Amino acid sequence: MSLIQKLKNKVFTNSIWMMSEKLISIFGLIFVTSFVAKYIGPENFGKLTFASSIFAIIQTIAMFGSENIIFQKTAKDRRLGEYIIDSTKIIRDLIYLSLSLLTLVYIYFFADQLTFIFSIATSVAIYFAVHDVYSIYFNAILQSKINAYCNILALIVSLIVRYCIAKFQLAIELLSIPIILITMLPFFIRKYLYGKVKFEKNNITQERIKKYRKFMIGIGRKLIFYSLSVAIFTKTSQLFLGIKSQYDLGIYTVAMTLGNSFYFVLVAVISSYFTQIYIEKDFEKSQNMVAKLSVVIIVICLLVMAFFAILGSYIVGWLYGEQYAGVNDILLLTVLVTLFSGLSTVAEKYLLKFNAYDYLKKKTLYLVAFNIVLTALCVHQWSLNGAVFAILLTEIMSFTVFNYFYQNRIILDTQKRIFLMSTYKSGQNQ
Repeated sequence: MSLIQKLKNKVFTNSIWMMSEKLISIFGLIFVTSFVAKYIGPENFGKLTFASSIFAIIQTIAMFGSENIIFQKTAKDRRLGEYIIDSTKIIRDLIYLSLSLLTLVYIYFFADQLTFIFSIATSVAIYFAVHDVYSIYFNAILQSKINAYCNILALIVSLIVRYCIAKFQLAIELLSIPIILITMLPFFIRKYLYGKVKFEKNNITQERIKKYRKFMIGIGRKLIFYSLSVAIFTKTSQLFLGIKSQYDLGIYTVAMTLGNSFYFVLVAVISSYFTQIYIEKDFEKSQNMVAKLSVVIIVICLLVMAFFAILGSYIVGWLYGEQYAGVNDILLLTVLVTLFSGLSTVAEKYLLKFNAYDYLKKKTLYLVAFNIVLTALCVHQWSLNGAVFAILLTEIMSFTVFNYFYQNRIILDTQKRIFLMSTYKSGQNQ
């Protein structure tokens, strides 16, 4: 077997492990979270979600864009990736600890005791997540199976602990333990294994630390805003809704969890199909290919929507209980959100074919500003329904209007082709 063929097989195997890791995460997100949500009720679950949303944004700031750099550099040169990992730990520490402390002080004075307790647990859990860049390292060196094994172990332990808390009717506050365990266990295991496989066994010199820290700060400043914008964009509705009604936030979180549960399927389809789109040199063919891919995304989402229309209420009742019956009123709308999010992803990935990096950065900036204003107004006026409407309209605008200002409206052209029979004729096939 040739070296290239072996590499291809290794990449394919690693991709399978990465997908399995994603499936494990989804399993934990739906089944483990539903277990907790059912036990503590919508309002307390909303408090937990509110705390998670705040610290997820702090996590993005603390990472300082390093996740992308570590993956890229490690894939090219393992030693370089190791230098960046070791030399940037202090940056993540300083940013995360300072912002977390300020946030916890605020929550202590302006929120109730349970929210504060969950916030402390979440801050500890996210601290481990911030420093668990070893998962990125193992993905980059094609050892994703290590991440999958670590996540499976953490998930099993977390499930057992949460089951015991519910089984013996223990205090709700004890759910803080599995919240921490789900990130702490994989962190220590991966850190141990990282120490075993890394090239550079000895501590790197102070001179090298300063060199790579300066390098990281220089690049991180360019990436942090984009990463932060995406994080804020995905959490805006949760933050505004959590401030107004934590009960509604609990209902919203469950609905979005179920409505987005199949998004990994869309990502897999999009990623696979774009390997062909990126190498296609004929503009007309690539336009048609994007149109056809959009149709595939639409069909998948419509099938999921039909599934939830028939069985959604039964699934919600089985997983979460009657107290979450309000989820059924907005569940189909959250699937629509996922539909337009998938279509928007297709459009943005296609724009990358034309090196539209600056355009996408500007688009993200304006989209975040639009989303914050729209969400604030809609949540204030219509609470839960307003939050769903705001994220749906934002995704629609992201897919349509916000893409129409780039180079002769090529995205609008691909969208028009969805409705043209000529797009699907055999002569138009790629």
